[in-house]
Amino acid sequence: MRVCVALEQLGTDPRPLLSHFCVKYEDLLMPGFRLRAELMDQLLIAASQLVDRKDFGLYVGQQVEPLGNTAFKWSIVLSASPAAALKRMAHFSTLIDSSVSAEFKAVGNQHVLAHLLPVDRLSRGVSPLYEDFVASGLVALIQNLLPDGARHSAVELTQSKPDDPDPWTACFGENITWSAPTFKVWWDTSLLRQQRVNSNEKLARAHDVLARQQLTAQKAAAWKQRVEWLLIAELRRGAITQKTIAKALKVEVRTLQRNLKAEDTCFQELLTGVRKSHALSQLSCNVPIAQIGSELGYKDPSAFSNAFKMWFGVSPRNYSDAIQIHGP
Repeated sequence: MRVCVALEQLGTDPRPLLSHFCVKYEDLLMPGFRLRAELMDQLLIAASQLVDRKDFGLYVGQQVEPLGNTAFKWSIVLSASPAAALKRMAHFSTLIDSSVSAEFKAVGNQHVLAHLLPVDRLSRGVSPLYEDFVASGLVALIQNLLPDGARHSAVELTQSKPDDPDPWTACFGENITWSAPTFKVWWDTSLLRQQRVNSNEKLARAHDVLARQQLTAQKAAAWKQRVEWLLIAELRRGAITQKTIAKALKVEVRTLQRNLKAEDTCFQELLTGVRKSHALSQLSCNVPIAQIGSELGYKDPSAFSNAFKMWFGVSPRNYSDAIQIHGP
């Protein structure tokens, strides 16, 4: 939804772009609706090209409220100190975005590290735009909890330094490390320990209870997402079977089948969904059809073409030609 809000702020209707990725605008308004991280990444890339802004990920993170009116938001906003807020953010990070996990810890006596990581199974495919989106959103959120004029001391980004780094220095300051192993934001420990005005730790803990309930519900219904994450990560590695996915999840095949059935889905349905999403996103980037078929596990390009036509009613060639003429 945040990409849509950002596009609308920039005077662009997001509906044609969403339609290109087979996403309905109305679905994004539904409580609890989530986009897979890979699809969110592809939306950011396409939207960035649409508005011709390489810093679009930064813009989305800075301009759009990431938490909404949620228990998680109020547990953070009401925290007694920035350190308490960051600790909560790390613990409940998947409530913001199920594709990231977080660590929050002290390093020495001078700094505290907030460490957001794409889930390892997705990290191989996340673009700089997605990192910008997560990083700028985190920095903007915590900035509102710090005393006036205070800010983080350093940022480490995994992406290489862009030709024009000005939008990034405007967002993160001058002390940026580029091409870092992982994304990190650093704050002075003394700054994070300062008590906040208008905080209410008692109410914050009350909202923690609600946030934990949401987290428990999310984890209980996470089999579909966990399988999708693995399918996305393993897509280009060759043949994918229920056995290999079950092994990665450390369960028996029957256990995997039973848990997916409880969520009204099955392995083949998820595999087909991931293949369809990947095929559309790759065609929109002008990737050769034979290469896409190979990435999806089809040994023969004609087999992929037949599958694509069965999914969407047109051949991948005709689809590619159409989006080149009409755009996404």
